[in-house]
Amino acid sequence: MQRAYRILIVDDEDFNQELIQALLEPKGYEVVTADNGKQALEILAQKNIDLILLDINMPVMNGFEMCLLVKQDPRTRHIPVIMITSLESRDSRLKGMETGAEEFLHKPVDQAELLLRVGNILRAAEYEDAFNYVIMALARAAEANDLDTGNHILRVGEFSALIAAELGQSDKFVEDIRLQATLHDVGKVHIPSHILKKPGLLSPGEMEEMKKHPGFGAAIIGDHPYLAMGRDIALYHHERYDGGGYPSGRKGTDIPLAARIVTLADCYDALRNSRVYKPCYDHGGAYRILTEGDDRTQPSNFDPAVLGVFKKKAGSFEELYTKMTDQAAARTTGSL
Repeated sequence: MQRAYRILIVDDEDFNQELIQALLEPKGYEVVTADNGKQALEILAQKNIDLILLDINMPVMNGFEMCLLVKQDPRTRHIPVIMITSLESRDSRLKGMETGAEEFLHKPVDQAELLLRVGNILRAAEYEDAFNYVIMALARAAEANDLDTGNHILRVGEFSALIAAELGQSDKFVEDIRLQATLHDVGKVHIPSHILKKPGLLSPGEMEEMKKHPGFGAAIIGDHPYLAMGRDIALYHHERYDGGGYPSGRKGTDIPLAARIVTLADCYDALRNSRVYKPCYDHGGAYRILTEGDDRTQPSNFDPAVLGVFKKKAGSFEELYTKMTDQAAARTTGSL
């Protein structure tokens, strides 16, 4: 049996809390209340919340401040927020949108409209959660024959999001690449395991077989518009900015931006991570290879703007790699 949706009401007026609670609970929703943004954040740290109904004018921490913190935190940014306010100015609405709120309702609340908005948002969130879960399941399947990579796909997603944000891409682009970059190697499910697990260099024939995985990945993902970025990433993340990549030898901006970003994110993580056919490098070693080159990798392989972000944010890459690797190890040993 599915658990009841849990809704957090944040309002400093008891009357408003009680009114909305009395409306929601008979519909089967579980309700949690907070008197201000600070108290609400403490609740979010302790409980799984499906939706936030948020007043704006509150003491201690107002609704704008709280919404911004919720949407900046990777642990809570997926939670939809409906702002319920007596403020009707255009500037207030725009400010709420800037902080990330999904919907706005005006006081006094129209009860029928509130129930409709709540139901619609929760259904949409449930669909998105299921969609994201399927993407991650598909991405994990690609690592079935490559168990020594740990949470490589998740790290590549986070590195890619970091680069995209620094390049000034939209919030949607950043969130899409965070998720869909995990699909970059999904085509490897069609590559024989003896090739994926082979210690040492691949033979010319084996390398030609390996080079088929971008095309396999694009075919698996298909042509659904929601996954257009993921398809581009899978198909083009082994292309090189200088034209020396595969499968089609694209170069420069003929390679989609998302793929150019993932190319570097994937390469950095691959250098840091041990594989059956190579040792791992520390951060300094990986940095030198990406920025100075070696016998396999050259700086000209990468979009100069993307490489520039890597140089600027190299410390963040190292911190993120260490943090996510430690978390994966802790999950494996059961200490998390």
